[in-house]
Amino acid sequence: MTSTDHAGDRVIADSCPLCGQPRGEPFVSNEWSWVRCKCGLVYKTTEPVAAGAQDGYGEAYFETYRRRHRHRVAKARRQIVDALEHGARGPLLDVGCSLGYALEAARSVGLDACGVDVSEHAVAGCRSLGFDARVGSLEALPFEDGAFAMVVMKHVLEHTSQPRRALAEVSRVLRPAGVVFIAVPNADYFKAVRSPRTSRFFRGEGGRAHYVYYTAATLGRLLEQQGFRVVQVHPCLLHRRAGRVRLARDVAALAGRWIARAVARRARLRKEFWLVAVRENP
Repeated sequence: MTSTDHAGDRVIADSCPLCGQPRGEPFVSNEWSWVRCKCGLVYKTTEPVAAGAQDGYGEAYFETYRRRHRHRVAKARRQIVDALEHGARGPLLDVGCSLGYALEAARSVGLDACGVDVSEHAVAGCRSLGFDARVGSLEALPFEDGAFAMVVMKHVLEHTSQPRRALAEVSRVLRPAGVVFIAVPNADYFKAVRSPRTSRFFRGEGGRAHYVYYTAATLGRLLEQQGFRVVQVHPCLLHRRAGRVRLARDVAALAGRWIARAVARRARLRKEFWLVAVRENP
């Protein structure tokens, strides 16, 4: 797999966003140039000058997100409940709130929630449903320091070429010991590893809108460098704060869930992964 800078393209990164080393080994070259660093991070180095990730976040972009509404809300609810295992209840911020699925899920478990999105269309959609939502970017969140007990970022962090700035903003708006929930595409997914040229990660919408692909290990290191401690990777197997019925159900399913997780990890079947981290820096 070869990759060279395309004449006239905009340079996005000359060094790794995680370890700072010069550009890694060429990985994929199409409309965009991607490299893999020795530290394991995969990131975009150039894109066409006319490209702009924020330009495509209008009404058409969100059409696919209107599908399977109940499924999306239910999944977000499970993820928020997982994150609550590691932090206190309190105000929640959904970064990249899209059409409000996580906001609806947060409200269903009794949390005050606010959303932020770079898309005016998404923000207007959330407001039409009665949610507090504001226009803002990952690198400049329009909120006061320490305003939230939890920050949710579902398939958002891969959309920035400056993940350190984004996580610094998350840390700023979180309370001490606040938690962040992050879901991202999995750079260790077998299709992305075995056939990157044809993988949707690196072409089409994925190639245009995404800048960095993480594994649980590389994202964990980035979070630690930014003052977070990773406390959970993938869904909880046991919910310690659950009621007796939920806890009994978790215990009964524990062996099967553990085996399924081990198989998925070994066969690289996870297209995405998620984790929970706690803010440790003062």
